[in-house]
Amino acid sequence: MKRTTILTGATFGLIAAVSVTLFAKEKRDGPSALFKEYCAKCHGEDGTGKTPKGKQLRARDFTDAEWWSAKSDADMIKAVTTGGEEMPAFGKKLTAEQIETLVKDDVRSFAKRK
Repeated sequence: MKRTTILTGATFGLIAAVSVTLFAKEKRDGPSALFKEYCAKCHGEDGTGKTPKGKQLRARDFTDAEWWSAKSDADMIKAVTTGGEEMPAFGKKLTAEQIETLVKDDVRSFAKRK
């Protein structure tokens, strides 16, 4: 009886661990809804900044790996929070957690695509 219970528990645990691992590695097909709502108008859903508004404001090309090499997450979080150059501040519209997620999960992912 104990052996069956232990084996059942171990099997369930293994299935759960594999499921979590597969889910964590799942690739997104594009930017998050948050990025699309607040960033894509200028930076584009592809991160290149080649939108009409992006061209007008000279939005950063997030796919430029050379530009990224000089930027830390903290630099980007500050830029999104307080704004700068032509970029508006989003610190009052978005929470600190939302801004961090945008930078680390969306914006940073564009550097890896090119």
